[in-house]
Amino acid sequence: MSVYPQPPRVVRQGWGGQIYGARMANRSEHPNPHDAMFRAVVQEPVHAASVLAAALPEQVTGRLDLDALRLEPGSFVDEDMRERHTDLLFSTRLNGNPALVYVLVEHQSSPDQWMAFRMLDYVTRIWRRHLDQRCNSSRGWSPALLPPVVPVVIYRGTRRWNAPTSLDGLYEPVLEEVLGDLLPRLRYVLHDLTGVDVRDLLAAPLTPAARVAFAMLCYAPRQQRLDRVLADFTPDVLELIRTRADRMFATIMGYAYQVSDTPPALVRRFFEDLGSHAQEAYMSTTLERGIAEGRAEGAAKGRAEGRAEGRAEGVAETLARLLVKRFGPLTPEQTTKIESATPDQLDTWVDRVFDATSIEGVLN
Repeated sequence: MSVYPQPPRVVRQGWGGQIYGARMANRSEHPNPHDAMFRAVVQEPVHAASVLAAALPEQVTGRLDLDALRLEPGSFVDEDMRERHTDLLFSTRLNGNPALVYVLVEHQSSPDQWMAFRMLDYVTRIWRRHLDQRCNSSRGWSPALLPPVVPVVIYRGTRRWNAPTSLDGLYEPVLEEVLGDLLPRLRYVLHDLTGVDVRDLLAAPLTPAARVAFAMLCYAPRQQRLDRVLADFTPDVLELIRTRADRMFATIMGYAYQVSDTPPALVRRFFEDLGSHAQEAYMSTTLERGIAEGRAEGAAKGRAEGRAEGRAEGVAETLARLLVKRFGPLTPEQTTKIESATPDQLDTWVDRVFDATSIEGVLN
């Protein structure tokens, strides 16, 4: 097991109910960069099922049809909370009856004292939409009944979650004694990402994509030895590479590159040591990132010439590295040809990289 330069403090509550977490640091230049990566992974039902299997208590997962998860459209979060909350709603069946699972991701660095109240509001909105649609529904829900909604909160912050996980914790004790069951009740499952132990993450019933995604959420931010982190999850990384046609590898690694402080050479060496397929996957992802960064650099210059120049520089540099890795050293003439290419030429060559059998086959 690797020892990371800044190892997370282990604070584990087990994989049966309240789960695990990691210290996360949001960068001002990339607000909430984990949103796109997390959503891209967890919105896929197969990955969502593994996350829920790890997060929910056994008495729920034993009766919840995780194989039948279906992502439902829409968001129930207020516009002014979108920077702090990402939500996903899944439909499935519980004991053979229709049910919903609502997953909300908490982005802020400290616990939200009012999360139980917010979740009640979001669950009520889900029910309201259900009732509005009941006349047109063909899913078998009875208009006279509400479908159960299982609320799950995933949190990644700098401090352990210490806010109430139910409305009970928001009432004065004296009111509890007097009013009892007359008070509204709601409890949510907390998936707390504060100090997850690597061994627990490896043992969790997650798909390779979900496991690597959670590992990057936990350990990649400001990480100076991302290669050591990846080494702990080598089997899952290799599986992602094998099935990278679904773009999960590129999505997850793109996030890791963005938030970590690891020198690129260390990450490149890790993938080189895994073999040619891993090396190709890494270079392909780096190429895509070089294109995106080139576009961003050019756009910042504010002129058509600047956008083309910035984009070309990023793409040309990465294309050259990829060609060297695949086919060997470039000749001076080939290097000059790449450096002087137009953006359109570079785009054409990029499309040829993995189908060509030689440098000439790419650059001709």
